Order: sequence, then C-alpha cells, then structure tokens
Amino acid sequence: MKSFLVIGSIMILTLCTACEISEEKSDDNKIDTSSEAILYTPPDAWISEMPRSSMRKAQYKLPGKGNTGAAELAVFHFPGTGGSVDANLERWYGQFTQPDRSPTRVHVKKNIIEVNGLKVIVVYTTGTYFQSNSPMMNGPFEEKPGYAMLAAIAETSQGPWFFKAVGPQHTIDAWREEFDNFVKTFRKSAS
Repeated sequence: MKSFLVIGSIMILTLCTACEISEEKSDDNKIDTSSEAILYTPPDAWISEMPRSSMRKAQYKLPGKGNTGAAELAVFHFPGTGGSVDANLERWYGQFTQPDRSPTRVHVKKNIIEVNGLKVIVVYTTGTYFQSNSPMMNGPFEEKPGYAMLAAIAETSQGPWFFKAVGPQHTIDAWREEFDNFVKTFRKSAS
C-alpha cells in the first residue's frame, strides 16, 4: 500500500512539473478557443497574474518605474456581448476626471491602426482615475490622481478584444513603447 501511494505521488509531481515547464516555455498567449482568438506576445518584463475576475481572460502587472507603483493590464473578450467599442471607450473615459472638469474624451489621444489584418484602436488618457475593486466597477471608488490609461481594442467577427492598462502616469508612460510593440504582436489564431 505504501509503495502505491509513493508511486502515485511521484506521478502527480511529474505531471505538475511537466505542466509548469510547458507553461514557462510558451512565448505566446492564446486567450480563447473561438474561431477568431487573438494571439499575442507580452513583453518579458510584464508579470502574468491570476485574473482578479472571471470576466478577465488574462492579467499582467507592469512593474513600476522609479518611485512609482505598478500598473495593471487586463484582457477582456465577451463573444457576442460586451457592448460596442465606442460604448466601452466612453465608459472608460468616464472613469477619469480632469482638473479643469472638461470631459476626458476631449483629452484622449486615439489612433486607429491595422495589425496583421486586425483593426486596432489604441487610446491614451490621463487624469484622476476612480478605481473600484468591484469587477463591474460599481464602487466604492478610490480616487487616484496622476493616473493614466493605455488601451487597445482589436476588432474581430467574434466581438472586440479589450487590452486595458491603468496605473500611475509615470509607469504607464514608461511602458508606452513596449505597449506599442505588444500591440504589433496581435494576430488571429490559425485554429
């Protein structure tokens, strides 16, 4: 009986180790098995985390630069639901306020690019961010002055894929070039 338990434990450890090795060797992330899944390659310095919500397909910590804290990038996809690109952008802009109380949308830097056959909208804005720990952003909210958002939305026939990074402006600004390179890795899955 003892030898059976030892052999069983060794088999479980071997399987777990094999799973960890295969995950570590993967350079790409595939975030869905639908016909138009998005593949991407994150920068090596971004830290993959367990998503805080079941609504998130993936989550990364973008380490702080200098004396500023880390930023967080979340990946979302809601096939057939989740609202339009414009509705989501307006909601995201509403999570920021400006010192002069003007609408955030007038301060947004927005680019529309094509990446490997995908239409991608890239946006950047700054201001005071109203952070909620609720997955649905229902509050309570904590005001975070000096924050920024850098986001990309890739449009597919299965609905948009959302990549949203929020954090201290200094940290977001320090990651802008790497974020742009990250967006250039977006591609449709061959499956």
